[in-house]
Amino acid sequence: MRVIVVLVLLAASGVTGCGPRGQGPEDTLRAFAEALREGRYEDAYAFLDEGYRRRVAPAELRRHLEAHPEEVRRLVGLLSNAVETEEITAVVPVAGEEALTLRRDDGDWRVEGATIDFYDQSTPRNAVRAFVRAMQRRRYDVVLRLVPTADREGMSEERMREAFEGEAREEVERLVATLRESLDAPIEVVGDRATMAYGEGSTVQLVREGELWKIEDPD
Repeated sequence: MRVIVVLVLLAASGVTGCGPRGQGPEDTLRAFAEALREGRYEDAYAFLDEGYRRRVAPAELRRHLEAHPEEVRRLVGLLSNAVETEEITAVVPVAGEEALTLRRDDGDWRVEGATIDFYDQSTPRNAVRAFVRAMQRRRYDVVLRLVPTADREGMSEERMREAFEGEAREEVERLVATLRESLDAPIEVVGDRATMAYGEGSTVQLVREGELWKIEDPD
């Protein structure tokens, strides 16, 4: 849920507002939701990021929220539910286009283990990310590990290299680039199978083998 990430980062950066300085993400979510629920829009405004506050005046925010009461109620419901049940994470950009994910663990922020498990396959999304990273780095040994056992017959690192870096290179690069742009797309999981739609009508099909997710069909 993007709004959770935004609010977590606001809390971490010490946004000033009606809540106490140094409060945690859960406190920020709760205070923001309560301010919206009670119509205290100036207080809610104080929880928004500085860039937004430079663009939008408090009075303009009030007019906007008062014109969309149903949307405000829905947002409050989502925030209230997130305070109670949603896992809270923060995504922090680092060098280039890479990013690190942190998770709240027993009150402390922890770096997601997948950060050092460079080609993690424990979830469908991590498997897709591993595929994109392996293709970009030409780690065909990793790509081979991402292929389901039933489809691996006759495949080898060398054959993959020939196929992906030969005549089909431009097409493969377009597919990988489109996948990379869609890494946060919704994934539907049903039992041991998962599907992620991306690009213009393309889908990735995944299957779970034991504890690992594998790419059955990247297109």
